[in-house]
Amino acid sequence: MKNLSVLTKSMIVALTIVGVGATAIAAPVANTKAATNSSEAVSAMQSKISLAQAIEIAKQNAKGDVVSAKFDYDNDKKSTRTGKYEVEFVSNGTAYEVKIDANTGKVLKTEQEKLDKEDMAEYSAMKQAKVTLASAMQKAAQSVNGKVIGAEFELEKGQSVYDIEVVKGNQIYDVSIDANTGKVLSSQVDVEDDD
Repeated sequence: MKNLSVLTKSMIVALTIVGVGATAIAAPVANTKAATNSSEAVSAMQSKISLAQAIEIAKQNAKGDVVSAKFDYDNDKKSTRTGKYEVEFVSNGTAYEVKIDANTGKVLKTEQEKLDKEDMAEYSAMKQAKVTLASAMQKAAQSVNGKVIGAEFELEKGQSVYDIEVVKGNQIYDVSIDANTGKVLSSQVDVEDDD
């Protein structure tokens, strides 16, 4: 650093300070993300209604095949910070979504919409799968030894899979199950929130 000019040395010091400052600003953003996932995991674990119970409640309000079910944590309402389940059924080309309070089991809302071609193709592939959504949920819960808070069928690069979210402690795991063999394809801690 002897041969560097005063201006160059000043620029190096300034860039170092900016880099440290940017790191200090970015750290809370990353910690906020981890805290949100942790809060969602804790809320899901503390909910009085399980995902399986929510599916049974939803079946009383909509007919068809269950294509997805998930826990949704509303972190925006700081006073209530409540969770709900969203269960989606398909019947006769229409999707029905039933929202259920995770603590009381009360049906909050029911919505419906027509499926587009892509959704119909995915639904058709699910109907041909050898493994049921319920079996995939059970397999994922066993693989992590946790509580299932989300499950849905997806076509990923032409392969039929169930994407299952399982909470254990204060972490959420993403577990991918082959819809034709029941084999666990992957299981990892969720590092991003896909809302």
